[in-house]
Amino acid sequence: MTSLYHCHCPCKTNQFAITGAPMTRFFCHCTICQEKYQAPYADVVLFPLGGLTLPESHSISFGQYKRFGAIDRGVCTQCHQPAIAKAGEGAKGLAFIAAHNIANPESLPAASMHIFYGTRVEDAEDSLPKYRHYLSSQFAFLKVLLTRRRT
Repeated sequence: MTSLYHCHCPCKTNQFAITGAPMTRFFCHCTICQEKYQAPYADVVLFPLGGLTLPESHSISFGQYKRFGAIDRGVCTQCHQPAIAKAGEGAKGLAFIAAHNIANPESLPAASMHIFYGTRVEDAEDSLPKYRHYLSSQFAFLKVLLTRRRT
């Protein structure tokens, strides 16, 4: 059974959908997420990019905020808040969507880890694994991806 998730930017100007099961959910404490979300961390759900349907008339502006390992972060041109981020292309690409940008967040899986925890601005009081640095965060993330893609 294919899942359909209705998504939107925070002001709901941009409405879009993604099909497929979430690959994972995590809390990102990187400084870019802190700045873009104006929060201590971002609660992010990862989906296969191939399931994303953005309407042609969307008003999302995509940009990269670092050169190495950058993802295309999409910001609504109306509310100037994050709407979606993308990495790669097509079926092998990834879509990063904030849990609060999904119409029914209660249907999402629980978060599985904290990444870039070394740049946190407040401690997380939970028992999830916490990966502090760039390399440990990337390896943890890749391990989840490889495990999910095999199933």
